Amino acid sequence: MRAARCLLLIAAACTREPDVGNVADDSAAAPAVAATPPDSADVQAAEAALTSFLDASREGSETRSQLPSLTSCSAGDAPPPGPMLARFELLEPTFRADTIVGRAVVTTVADQDVDRIHPGYFVARLRVRSDTLEWDVLRGSSGEWVVCNGLHFGLTADSLTAWRPAGASAASARALADSIGRMGGR
Repeated sequence: MRAARCLLLIAAACTREPDVGNVADDSAAAPAVAATPPDSADVQAAEAALTSFLDASREGSETRSQLPSLTSCSAGDAPPPGPMLARFELLEPTFRADTIVGRAVVTTVADQDVDRIHPGYFVARLRVRSDTLEWDVLRGSSGEWVVCNGLHFGLTADSLTAWRPAGASAASARALADSIGRMGGR
């Protein structure tokens, strides 16, 4: 008898109409503002900024020191270690308000994680992987286009890093990245 009453109460609660007095009126919301897509010159400038960022992100790049001036929206000091970039190919960008969403197919050859067994140490894995990634490209404080909110590249390979599989190293990862980079793309 008690179980039947509980089921009856649950069924009654589930079939009740919502209290419309507490529901927000969506019709009073502000009308959506249509964003004007950037013109072709802005798109070209944003793509050039993303290309410069990705070129500088490649391991051994002569422009690596320029990365801080090519990025914005930092989450503190230096970005965390990311995969080792071998090459990239830009895709058609999309737009979100005043932001150009740059996209690229990237090929990476190694990644790095915290060593869960030895705190303070890292494990780097040699492996080839291709992904389609996105970055926000927007105007910086002085009007230049900068990259924001996307993956950063570059391992922190030092004496605290163990490489997998056995025999892999920062040098072998770099040689693989150089080899793949020469195969095409950027």
